Amino acid sequence: MKYTLIALTILTGVSALAWGLTSILLAAISVAVAVSLDYGLSMVMKAKGPRNTLSAAVFGLIVALSYSLGNPNSFAFGEYLGPYYTLELIPITAPMAFGYVALISAVGMILFKKLQGMLKRKYVNPAVAAKLLVLLPFAQTILLAPAHPDSVPLNGPIGYSYTEGSNALYAAFGALVNACFGNVQARSELFQVSPTQVFETLTLMKYHGWVGGASSVAVIAVGVGLFLVARKYIKWRITLSYLLAVAVMSLVMFAVYGGDPFLRLGFELFIGSSIFLAFFMVTDPATTPNTYAGQAVFGVGVGVLTVVIQTLMGFLGGSVLALVIMNFSSSLLDRVGTKRTLETSN
Repeated sequence: MKYTLIALTILTGVSALAWGLTSILLAAISVAVAVSLDYGLSMVMKAKGPRNTLSAAVFGLIVALSYSLGNPNSFAFGEYLGPYYTLELIPITAPMAFGYVALISAVGMILFKKLQGMLKRKYVNPAVAAKLLVLLPFAQTILLAPAHPDSVPLNGPIGYSYTEGSNALYAAFGALVNACFGNVQARSELFQVSPTQVFETLTLMKYHGWVGGASSVAVIAVGVGLFLVARKYIKWRITLSYLLAVAVMSLVMFAVYGGDPFLRLGFELFIGSSIFLAFFMVTDPATTPNTYAGQAVFGVGVGVLTVVIQTLMGFLGGSVLALVIMNFSSSLLDRVGTKRTLETSN
């Protein structure tokens, strides 16, 4: 657990390159809420909810790093895209973001860490379940928002730059992704971008989206390092099968819709919600299968559902919904293969 805390702390520092003090404060608030509630609830629940400060701190960081920050260049979208842009689907700027992440951390600790912990097993990932519950009032705008399916659609022949015709938005997918997640400063950068620019945004630094996924390169480097150091207790097979499933499903969607296969593959793998979840959420030891075969099936299931949800629903954070759905299959997947007992981290 201590290695996971160190890894998440590093990613919090990386996020400051995009959001400065805002992301640091977001993490500090979330951790403070989680640790305080862990202490208070342990006094009330005693043996039924023992104190675990390290686990609470990790949970608080995951909540903060899986929250979205950064208004995606509202001046550019609002002026040039008009109806294709919605100002804020959820509170993504300070100070409202601070309040929501504190609420998610509190709900997660009370309902999904402590109370769920009283059951024979935890059924859903606490951070994901709490986030979905708290943001439920925004479900219509998140899941059915006209902004996402209209401005960054995946259910068509996606390309890099704007062209005239009925498939104009699909053709401009790469440019719109760059405008949404990148640091666009001029109108000329909105619709005419190179593949290099798009992939630099997706892999090196994003200025909108999940805090922990700001830099996909950093997530991969830190995540792989964590797996190497703590390979005896990290369920890395889930991560591997998830990434492979996402890659295969991306190619399947390319076969169905056409367009540029590398753009689709890069987006599905490196969007912040996908890459951060792959290394730091989908491997949660308490809500995932304990057998190697079950872990592989679990990862594949989350990967397949992620791509399907993001393509057909336009919900670009589809990995969180996919994870919750597959969480409920964990008890069944424990019957697949030989059960393995993971070592615990000091």
